[in-house]
This record gives sequence, C-alpha cells and structure tokens, in this order.
Amino acid sequence: MNALLVGGLSHRNAAVRSCTAQHLERLAEVMGMARLLSGKKDLTDRFLIAVSKLAVDPAQEARHHGRNILRNVATNGDFAKMWDKFAPRKERESLREVISKVNLKERNI
Repeated sequence: MNALLVGGLSHRNAAVRSCTAQHLERLAEVMGMARLLSGKKDLTDRFLIAVSKLAVDPAQEARHHGRNILRNVATNGDFAKMWDKFAPRKERESLREVISKVNLKERNI
C-alpha cells in the first residue's frame, strides 16, 4: 500500500494513476473497510487522503475507481467521524458533493 500511495498516486501519467486507483480499490476490498478505518493514524490518514485525491482526479478511470472506493467506505458507520478527522479541509466541500452524488446513484440502482 505504501508503494501505491507514494509512487502512483501523484504520478504525472494518467494511466499510472488509474492503475494505482484500481489496485487500491482491490486492496480495500481485501483488507476490509473496518480495518482501513480502524483509526490508526498512518493507515487511515493516508488512505482517506488518497481516496479524496482519486475521487476528483482528472483521469476518468482513476476517478471511477476512487468513487467506487468512496462508495464502499461511506457504508461504514465510522466513516463520517474519520472523514471529518482526516480528510483535507480544502477538498471536503467538493468531496461532499461527490459523496452525495455517489449515494444518490446507489439509491437509484
């Protein structure tokens, strides 16, 4: 996870960021949302920052995977508390809109 966050998340190439997002999505499924949001500062902090960056990424595929992760994480009961604690302040408003859109799409399916 460290290699994905350090190397792929801020890479200039959109294909690398998309691949990173895909691998993070799979890793989140394997590890489980409860473990990712366990409150351990390093893991939770870095994961939520990564998801927030991916959810608003200019590359469509990376954004798709980032929003999928966000949708899965939002179903966890501890998400709101961890979100307010760890998410970057300047990105919170735009991401609140993304979360509301993701939740609306999920309800309509």
